[in-house]
Amino acid sequence: MANLARPSHDGDQFHYLWAARRCLLLLPSPSQTGLVGITIEGASPEERPRAAGASDAVIDVAEYYGGVDVNRATRIRYVQLKHSTRRPSQPWTASGLKRTLRGFASRYRELLGEFTASDSKARFEFLFVTNRPVSVVIKQTVQDAADLTAPR
Repeated sequence: MANLARPSHDGDQFHYLWAARRCLLLLPSPSQTGLVGITIEGASPEERPRAAGASDAVIDVAEYYGGVDVNRATRIRYVQLKHSTRRPSQPWTASGLKRTLRGFASRYRELLGEFTASDSKARFEFLFVTNRPVSVVIKQTVQDAADLTAPR
C-alpha cells in the first residue's frame, strides 16, 4: 500500500532537521557566533505584532544575532524552507514562489518603515532554502530588483 502522507512527512523532517542543525549554533558562546536566539514558525515574540500577517506566515526559522529585539539585533535572518519529494529537479517558478516573495517583501517594507534602506540591507536577510532549483528567470529578476535596475 502506498504511503500517501510520505511526501508531507519528508517535508516536515526536512524542516525539523534543518532547524535542529541551526539550533546547534547556539551551543558555542554568543561571543563566538553572535547567534543569541532562534524562533521556529514565525518571528520572535519581541517582533510581533510588527511581523504579523503574511510576512510572519512565511518565516519558518528566524535567527537573531546580537539580540532578539529587532532594534538591538545586529543581524536577523528570516528563512523559509521548502522540500519536495515528488519534484526535486523541477525548478521553482514565479507562481510557486509568489507567497514567499510577497511575505518577504511585506516584511522588508515594514522594516523600511523603521530603519534606513542601508541599515535594513545590512541587518536583515531573507533566505529561501530548498532542495529544488530556482529558475534562472527568478534569480535574474531578484538580482535586478536588488540592483534597482529594470527587469530583463
